[in-house]
Amino acid sequence: MFFSFLATNLFFKNKIVRVCFLTSLFFILLSLIALYLKITPITEAIPLRYTVYFGIDLIAPWWSVFLFLLSGLAIFIFNFVLAYLLFLKSNILAYFLMLSATLIQLVLVIVSFLIILLNN
Repeated sequence: MFFSFLATNLFFKNKIVRVCFLTSLFFILLSLIALYLKITPITEAIPLRYTVYFGIDLIAPWWSVFLFLLSGLAIFIFNFVLAYLLFLKSNILAYFLMLSATLIQLVLVIVSFLIILLNN
């Protein structure tokens, strides 16, 4: 029943919508798997940010690296729900919301890999 709704809905028939949706999901899963495999649970704080001038200037518990993923997932859900609601009124705005969610996920993938490099 739910899949028939997806097949008949104009929003999910659109190729740009499907590409942005699947790309964003891929980036979220890539970050989750990479962080899960590379960041080990420890009792000490781990570095999250490194600057050239000050060195390591942000440390936090190991689980805080997943807050980046949580914020990215919240942005993903918010943008796609808003794009779904606005799709029939303004396609351009819906496309902008979906593309911005995808680009934010790409930035968060880069941040995830930089955190992994910092902690190795």
